Amino acid sequence: MNPTLRRLLLSVAFLLFVISLEGLASAAPASSLTDFSGWHLPLPAGEWQISRGPCGSPARFTHGCGYYEERCAVDFIPVSGSMEGAPVLAPQAGQVFFLGARLDAGIMLMLLHPDGRVSGFMHLSKVVVGLDAKVTRGQVVAYAGSTGSSGNPHLHFFVQPNAVERECVALKGLDDLNYVTSVATSRNLLWTKLTLPDPPAAPADWLTALVTGAAPGEVVLPNRLLLAPGATIHFPAAVLAPAAITPTLNLNGLILTPVHRAGNAAVFSIPLTASNRTGDYQLSLRTASGAEVKARYTVRQAPATSASLGVIMMNPYYLSPSSWLPVGNAPQVCWGQNAKAGQTPFQYRVVIAGPTAADSGWIAKTCWQTPRLQPGTYYWKVFVRDARGYMNRTNQRPYAFVVSGK
Repeated sequence: MNPTLRRLLLSVAFLLFVISLEGLASAAPASSLTDFSGWHLPLPAGEWQISRGPCGSPARFTHGCGYYEERCAVDFIPVSGSMEGAPVLAPQAGQVFFLGARLDAGIMLMLLHPDGRVSGFMHLSKVVVGLDAKVTRGQVVAYAGSTGSSGNPHLHFFVQPNAVERECVALKGLDDLNYVTSVATSRNLLWTKLTLPDPPAAPADWLTALVTGAAPGEVVLPNRLLLAPGATIHFPAAVLAPAAITPTLNLNGLILTPVHRAGNAAVFSIPLTASNRTGDYQLSLRTASGAEVKARYTVRQAPATSASLGVIMMNPYYLSPSSWLPVGNAPQVCWGQNAKAGQTPFQYRVVIAGPTAADSGWIAKTCWQTPRLQPGTYYWKVFVRDARGYMNRTNQRPYAFVVSGK
């Protein structure tokens, strides 16, 4: 046989082999990726406005179709007021996977969930969870803002199938997203059930749309505040009162008036200076009728969130296995780094997606022995973290190898 023809036939045979294995990989339960049972939108319960829908949706404004971080993404703003400082909630239990500041995304947070999916949040004003922190559904993990490439405060939210593949997951079935009316209804925790860690100094005019179910004259407070020792803050509260009446609150003789109102909802900004000692405390407020309400707060050491200040511009290069070549069912993966950005020492994390998922956790070595993997096509990435906790960008392209089953 002609050598050239023989090489061509071998190449075709190998390509068909790879395609067959990719079919095996895609046979992993793709339907589960769009099953959002147990998930909720990452905002307090109530109605929010969709300012930009995913690619191809009937929303008035949509994200581009070319880039995976945008194709399925949804941007949220309040029904009224500014999104600045609105609490961002974990849509499902998970663990902090990425904290960092990108030029395009601004302050960005990503959560890794037990099913392998990753949720992403961009343009944040503040993050209130630390590296690798475990979070529960409904926990306040950040506050919305306008950092990065953002024309106005909003929350950019998307979900990936895993931490490796440059793909997104359609949010169909996640609470109620109506792209025709541009209204999103979150069924996450109510405002009165939230614990607010270290709230930012921002006017909470977004709150008026979330307290419509309160009784007239009722002071609507978050469940609890978490504050650092000695912190001086302002936290939001709301009172429902007819537009003709201006409600007031008495804070130890200081008469507070609303800083914003919309319809029958009036928003107050309550000043508070925390004790220097850790523990549980209460702040008393009195309405004009003399009714007393108490705001609860806990003083504790705040988690370290300084990693949200930056990223390291380092993309590891892959030494072995060679891309797309067949390997055994427990390969050793090795990599190097082509830049010295960041501060030593470095840690590395290998995440593998395919018929079997694998995660090395944070390690110091530049090689990792995988567990036993099922036959199929695998994609893998190496993430890098420096001594400050800064991490490399998560959107670099993955590499691939094929487990032949032998």
